[in-house]
Amino acid sequence: MIVTGDWETHYSKDYSLSKMSEAEYILDDRFEAIMLALKVGDGPSQVYVGEAAIADALAGVNWEHTAWLSHNTRFDGAILAWRYGYVPKLYLDTLSMSRAITHWVLGKSSLKAVSTYLELPPKGDEVLRAIGKRLADFTPDELEAYTQYCARDNDNCYDIFKTLRGCFQNTELQLIDLILRMYILPQVQLDPEIIEQHLVEVRAEKQLALEQVAGIDKEHFSSNQKFAELLTQYGVVVPMKISPTTGSEIPALARGDWDFKELCADPSNPPIVQAILATRRSVKSTIDETRAEALLRISKLSWPTQGNSWAPVPLKFSGARTHRLSGDGGINFQNIRRGSSLRRALIAPDGYRVVHRDASQIEARMVAWMSWCMPLLDAFAAGRDVYSEFASTIYETQVTKEDKLRRFIGKTAILGLGYSCGPARFRHMLFIGNGGLDVQLEPHEAEHIVRVYRSQYPEIPDLWAACNTLLVNMIMGSSTVGLRQSLLAHLPLTYSEDSIWLPNGLPIQYPKLGYSYTVDGREICYDDPYGGRRKIYGGKVVENISQALARIVVTDVAVRVYQVTGHHPWLSTHDSLDYCVPASEAEDLDRELERQFAIRPVWADELPLASEGGWGRSLYDAERGVNQ
Repeated sequence: MIVTGDWETHYSKDYSLSKMSEAEYILDDRFEAIMLALKVGDGPSQVYVGEAAIADALAGVNWEHTAWLSHNTRFDGAILAWRYGYVPKLYLDTLSMSRAITHWVLGKSSLKAVSTYLELPPKGDEVLRAIGKRLADFTPDELEAYTQYCARDNDNCYDIFKTLRGCFQNTELQLIDLILRMYILPQVQLDPEIIEQHLVEVRAEKQLALEQVAGIDKEHFSSNQKFAELLTQYGVVVPMKISPTTGSEIPALARGDWDFKELCADPSNPPIVQAILATRRSVKSTIDETRAEALLRISKLSWPTQGNSWAPVPLKFSGARTHRLSGDGGINFQNIRRGSSLRRALIAPDGYRVVHRDASQIEARMVAWMSWCMPLLDAFAAGRDVYSEFASTIYETQVTKEDKLRRFIGKTAILGLGYSCGPARFRHMLFIGNGGLDVQLEPHEAEHIVRVYRSQYPEIPDLWAACNTLLVNMIMGSSTVGLRQSLLAHLPLTYSEDSIWLPNGLPIQYPKLGYSYTVDGREICYDDPYGGRRKIYGGKVVENISQALARIVVTDVAVRVYQVTGHHPWLSTHDSLDYCVPASEAEDLDRELERQFAIRPVWADELPLASEGGWGRSLYDAERGVNQ
C-alpha cells in the first residue's frame, strides 16, 4: 500500500531550510508540524491539522506493509522517523524520480516545476504567506487555504509518481529507498574532537593560502580571461563553454556555470586553488572549511531517542546526467579527500564496524569492455598489475609496485586517458595527485604518454570515433544505422534522437542535440539547463556511458546485498559501498560483498570485475583493511 504524505511545518526568516541543514531544522526546538496531508492509495488526500490529529492519523497506518511517498522524502521521511518514530517498509520519492527523467530538460526538480511540466494543477503560493506563523497564528480562512494547498501538493506528488513509474525498474526504486535510508536511518557517528582538530588545520592552511592570494593583482579576479590564465598557472584545466553571441569557446567561469560550480566544489584542489576560487566568488570560506564546520554542527545534534553524534548522509539519486549518485545537503560525503582526518572522524558505534569495499578500476575495465580492447581485458581478467605494465611501456623499462612514482603515472593514465583526455588535462590530473602522490610533468612528457596510450590501445580511440558517429546518426534520426557492424553493437543500449537508453531503463539525455556553428566550424552540441549550448563529442559520450554502466554495476550490488542480508549501506561513492554492522558480522559481510562485486551483469558477461575491501572502527581504517 502506498501512503503519500506531505508536511507543512513552521518556518521563519531565521529558522528555515535556507539557513540550516534538514537535520538541524528537524531536530531544532523550534520545530512544529502544522499539518500533514495523507493519501492512501488512489484515495483523496486528507489533511490533519495539529499535533494530536497528526499523531492519531499516523498511529492508524500499518507501517510494516506501507510504502511512503513524498516529493523530497529525505525531509518528510526524516520527520516521520525522527519526530514520530515510524519507518515504512519502503521509501518512494518523486524528487529522485524527477531528477532522473525531467531534470536535464527543466534544470530543476521542484514540485512546482515538475507539476507545471506535466500540466498538473498549479502549486500555489500559500506557503509563502505562512512565514513566521505557528499554528495558533492562522485565521480560519488562512488555515483553510493552507489546508487546500497542502492537499493539492500531495495529490500532485502522487500524480507525478503515476506518470513516471513506468520509467523505473524495481531495482531502481529499491535503490532510491536505500539512498534515503542512508540519511533517515544514520548508522555511523561523528567524532567532534577529530573534526575540531581538522578544522583548526584547515583554517591554518586557508590563512597561508589567503596570504598568497593577497599578493595577486585584483584585476585577475575581475576579468574572465585573466582569471582563466591565473587558474592555468596553478595547473587547473579551465572549463569552457560556447558563447551565445560569438559562437566561440570562452571560459565557463560564471557563477551559474555548472562546470565552474563543480570546480569550486572539488576538494582535491590544493588550498591555494580553493582560496583563489573562493576569492573569485567573494565568499569567506573554502570548501574544506565549510564542510568541516557543517559536520561539526551536525555532530552536536541530539536525536530524540538515539543520543547524538549521528551522521545522516544526504545523497542525490541521479545527481549527475549519468545517474551517478552525488553529494547533497551542503556536505558531500562522496569526495572527502583520501587520507583526510575527516575519514577518521566517521566511526562505528561501540560494538560495530565499518565495512568498506570498492570496485577495482571499474571505469577502466568498462572502457576496455566497451571498446573490446583485448590486451586490457585479458590483463584485468588475469589480475595483472595493469598500472605497472603500462608504466613499463611508457618508460621502456620494468616498473614494479615498488616504483611508486612511475606506477602512479601509469595508474593515472589507465584511469584517466580512456575518455580522449588530452595532455593538458592529463598534466592537471597528475598535478592534483592522489594518495599523497603528485607529479608535475613537462608538456612534452604528457604529450608522449597520451600518444603511447592511444597507440598501445587503438581500440579505445576507435570507440571514441564510433560514439561520434552515433551522435551524428542521432541528429539525423537514424541512430541504429550501421551500429550492428560497429564497436557499439555489443553494448546494452538503445538510442533515440536525444537520449541513450541504459539497461536499467533510464536515459542519458542530450536535449535538442544538434549542430551549432562556431567561428571554428560546426560542432555537435545540446542544450544544458545550466550553461546554454554545450559541446559533446565521442570521448565524452564514452565517459558518460562508462560512468552510467559502472554506476549500475555498483548500485545493483547494494540492492542484492540488501535482499540477501537486510543491511543497507550508510555511504556510497561512485565505485564503493560502505556498511556498518555488528563487529561479529563484519568478516562475513566483507566476504559477501566480495562475492557480489564479482558478479558480472547479465548485459556484460565478458566484463571482468574485482574489488578490494576490509573493515575497521572508522571509515579510514576500513578503507585500509585494518580488519580489527
